[in-house]
Formats: sequence, structure tokens, C-alpha cells
Amino acid sequence: MKRLKHIIFWITLAIGLVATGAGASGQSITVYAEEPFTFTVDVQTASEDNITWEIYSDFAGINMAAVPGNCPIPASAEFVGNDNTGSSVDIVWHVPGIYIVKVRAVNDCPTDNMKFYLVEVLESLPTAVIEPPGAICEGDDGTLVLTLDGDLPFTIKVTADDGINPPTVTTYTNVVDNPFIITVNPTVTTTYTITQVIDVDGTVNNNPSDSVTLIVNPRPTNTVIYQYTP
Repeated sequence: MKRLKHIIFWITLAIGLVATGAGASGQSITVYAEEPFTFTVDVQTASEDNITWEIYSDFAGINMAAVPGNCPIPASAEFVGNDNTGSSVDIVWHVPGIYIVKVRAVNDCPTDNMKFYLVEVLESLPTAVIEPPGAICEGDDGTLVLTLDGDLPFTIKVTADDGINPPTVTTYTNVVDNPFIITVNPTVTTTYTITQVIDVDGTVNNNPSDSVTLIVNPRPTNTVIYQYTP
């Protein structure tokens, strides 16, 4: 509850600062560490070259309308492509915490427009990526190798879809091995997808990785040998 009050306080502060500019409004955003987030504003009177973005990690008692951004870049956060200008930028945070992002637009009048975003950065989402498996022959076992990232132990859900039968979901709990190896025995070529990863803190990632396909090659069948008669 203390955290919620902290967030509300800084939303109020951000809106108060914006009110001294040209009527922009503050927003509160929640993102995950290591996940790029796109910030976009409408361009009205300012050109793209006159729009700049700044990040604050220390903002207690600071007049952000006058003080430049003070976030350690790239240690704590960074602009993707090192680009902090224009109506749209991508920012990725490396350290969880509370930040403020400021965008400033200056036109030829000049008029100085500012907008502030309160950003809460959470711990990065857990991930489990399947390495592309090698092909097998019908009747042989296949191996899926999952590379994990996050706070162990994990709960992992893996979906198998052979395109013939309804997809099946297998849940693996208390996963502590990294890499985590799964033995499968499909009868036909099958696509495997990690559909959910949950870490020890209960953080859920419902889109952790791309799908992979395990190819099952059929074995040759015995056929009758006929005598050739010219």
C-alpha cells in the first residue's frame, strides 16, 4: 500500500509540473526490465528535430522543467539506437525502480511544451526458450532443450501440436535444471511451444518464446518383391 501512495504522489507532481507548460497531461506506466517500451506523442506545432526525451532516476525535490535528465545511461536505462529525439522513441530499462520520462517540444514561436510519464519498472519476465530440435525417425525419442532465465524454480507449460489431433499441454513444476531437457516421442512431425512460464515470485510470462518444429521422418516399409518378366 505504501508503494501505491508513492506512485500517486509522483503522478500528482508530474501533472503539476506539466500544468506550467502547455497543458499536456501526466501518465503512469508499468513496464518490465529488459523489455523495450515505445513512447509516442502527437506532433502538432513542433518539428521532429525539436522533440527531445529525457529520463530521471533521481527526482526528489528537482524541478524537472528546468533540470536535465539524470538517469545513468546505459547502466540503468537507455534509448534504443541511442536516439532520444522525435515523436516516437524506444526505451529499455535494465534496473527495476521508479523513473520519470520527460518529453519536450519546442516550436518556432517559441513555445515550450512538456509531458511527463511516471514509469514503474518491474523485474524482468522469466523466459524459457526451446532450441530448434534435430529430426528423428518414427519410433525414436526426440529431445527438447529449454534455456531458462529468471528466478528458479519455474513452472513451465509446453503445448504440442501435430496438426492432426487437438493440441496437448504438459505442465512441468519445480523446474530447477538449466538447461531443462524434455524427452518426447511424437509419431508425426510436431510443433512445440512454451505457452507459459511462472517464476518463484509468481511472475507470469504468457509469451515466452517462439515455436519449434520437430520433424519425424517415416521409416521405410516392407514391400512384396515381384519377379520381373520381360
